[in-house]
Amino acid sequence: MSEREEKAYTTFEAAKICHVTHHSIKNWIKQDLIKASRTPGGHYRILESDLDAFREKFDMFPREKGPVKRRVMLVDDDPDVLSLLENLLTDEGVELIKVSNATEVGLKAAQLSPDLILLDFLMPEIDGFEVCKALRDNELTRSTPIMAVTCLTKEDDIERIFACGADEYLAKPFRPEDLLSKVRELIGRERAVD
Repeated sequence: MSEREEKAYTTFEAAKICHVTHHSIKNWIKQDLIKASRTPGGHYRILESDLDAFREKFDMFPREKGPVKRRVMLVDDDPDVLSLLENLLTDEGVELIKVSNATEVGLKAAQLSPDLILLDFLMPEIDGFEVCKALRDNELTRSTPIMAVTCLTKEDDIERIFACGADEYLAKPFRPEDLLSKVRELIGRERAVD
């Protein structure tokens, strides 16, 4: 299994770690005191090693071992949906793993161990039913909660979604607050495995 990718913080998370406001973090980034990159949506991301280097340079107290950041995998072939989900979840302080190609899902889920997978069930190469079954058949992803985020709304489709191993269902288009409350509920819970 490959090593996890390096953690990247939002300005809000960096602010919490440094006990300052996120405006201070943004100012320090603009003054080139903290190295940061930008997401396609224009948000800053600060690599853990760069934040550590900054804190060491300015003698900012020993590192707190705070709660481990939760990871959410977004699986959707629609860039607009991915962008909407990213915007909603970035403020939740979770680390996002975006996958727009269904064939990568199993591999990335096994490698990166997300705490929750948001899965579209209508994708070109493989349907979500197959992906969901494959995730349930793999011992590395068997206990990962899966939420179907899909346009499928017929009762028999919804039954099939749960039958193949999904823990939760949300119809598109969804209300942001519905998505967030379901994500918060699922992310803290390990799936019970028989």
